[in-house]
Amino acid sequence: MIPLEAAQIPLVFVGAGILAIGCLLRLAYSFWVQQVSPKAPFPPGPKALPFLGNVHQLPVENQHKTFFEWSREFGSVVHARLFHSPVIIINSLDVAKDFMDKRGGNYNDRPPFILLSELMGWDSTLTHLRFGDRFRKHRKWMQSAFSSRPALNSYRPLQRRESHIMLAGLLSDPDAYVRHFTRQVGPFFVLAFCLTDNTPWGRAESDLYVHLAEKATTETVKAGSPARMLVDFFPILRHYPTWLPGSKFKVEALHVRGLVKAMMDAPYEMVKRKLEAGNAWPSFTGKLLEEHYSKGGLSYEDEVDIKGAAGTLYAGVLLPVLKRHAEVYRKAQEEIDRVVGPERLPDFDDRESLPYLNAVIKEVYRWHVPVPSGLPHFSMKEDVYQGYRIPESAMIIGNIWGMSQNPDLYPEPEVFRPERFLDNTNEDAMDPNNIIFGFGRRLCPGKAFADSNVFLLASHIIATMDLTRARDEKGQEIVPPLEFTSGFVSRPKPFKCVFTPRSQRVVEIIQQLTAEA
Repeated sequence: MIPLEAAQIPLVFVGAGILAIGCLLRLAYSFWVQQVSPKAPFPPGPKALPFLGNVHQLPVENQHKTFFEWSREFGSVVHARLFHSPVIIINSLDVAKDFMDKRGGNYNDRPPFILLSELMGWDSTLTHLRFGDRFRKHRKWMQSAFSSRPALNSYRPLQRRESHIMLAGLLSDPDAYVRHFTRQVGPFFVLAFCLTDNTPWGRAESDLYVHLAEKATTETVKAGSPARMLVDFFPILRHYPTWLPGSKFKVEALHVRGLVKAMMDAPYEMVKRKLEAGNAWPSFTGKLLEEHYSKGGLSYEDEVDIKGAAGTLYAGVLLPVLKRHAEVYRKAQEEIDRVVGPERLPDFDDRESLPYLNAVIKEVYRWHVPVPSGLPHFSMKEDVYQGYRIPESAMIIGNIWGMSQNPDLYPEPEVFRPERFLDNTNEDAMDPNNIIFGFGRRLCPGKAFADSNVFLLASHIIATMDLTRARDEKGQEIVPPLEFTSGFVSRPKPFKCVFTPRSQRVVEIIQQLTAEA
């Protein structure tokens, strides 16, 4: 009789062999289809290898830079293949608008993100939803919550309050500035869950939800490296057993799934409880729940949709850039001093009177894009663009970083120069707000809200704090390189700096505003 252990061993190899054969058959079919098709030619692009496509030419990090180099050689529309999957890479804003705006009906879908959506659980959020009725429903909700002028105005008290609390944190514990900034951005994730009041539970629960959101997004970025996205090109790998060697990608993804679920469930359940108890504050989520209750109750899909609709964040890279460019920081301070004066903080209505600060914010947006390659779109049917064939089910990558480095629009694009935006000539074409928030119906609905919050954050810090370099034990300035993480989302790496209040009057103003918050 064959021992049980010996009988089980070949099953591992049989399972792996079946997966491998399935992958090879799909690759062979896709390669055959592309070779025998008599249709219009694909756009130019780098030469692809059988089966691999152009995977071997892409670095593990900073793929957006390779996409940009390809555009210099092949033009603004580049065709490549990642294994069997066709990819169209766009490095021109005009071409991106042609695809995603003028022909948006064909390009507003998302690729089937197996790793991020199905395994990690981001599939109910607006950014990852496939195009269809659920997407339209989510987008309508988000537009009503974050795009209208009345909605934006309703958030201003909260934005001011959280900014004041952040400044107070810089006064009391300046070394913990990273925590203060996270705490300032975080409430706008939980904003949709009505944590906008000053009751005791609001602050404690808000901190909890901020922690959950930060944990989920950070772990997603870590577990979502290009090497782990192989399952997106070979969906059969979603069934790969977690006990087999090579299953780390799936183990990590399922761990993230638990974090994402906690991030969405906890604040949602809080609002639901308070609504049922009759003491909920007006909120985005509360409004959606009440609408569904009035129509006879919530289905499971309704609950999933409402949780996912409230989970959007945006992060900037303002401070590490300004720390490196002290002269820009001083000019922005001088403008605020001249326009606003020393007796109050800048407010939203001051923005039009602060052109240099606005130019600084635009240059920060342009100079380092948080999502360099953007979120891919997906072609729903075959198309022809400028004589070239755009295949069905192609991943459409709008290389935002490449667009922001266009020397025709931005001379010396590698230089941080806010003055380039002070000339009103060609203002609309140059404005990076038209690039960094996406295109077509996938344009971020929270664009105006996120931009207004960046303005308030920047103006308050610049008006109240001097930002200088940290010093080592010998008293020498620490001049670390300005570094960013690579991957799907690019964030600034930890950096050292010193925040000092500009005057005693600044301290008094912050303390007074915090006491009133």
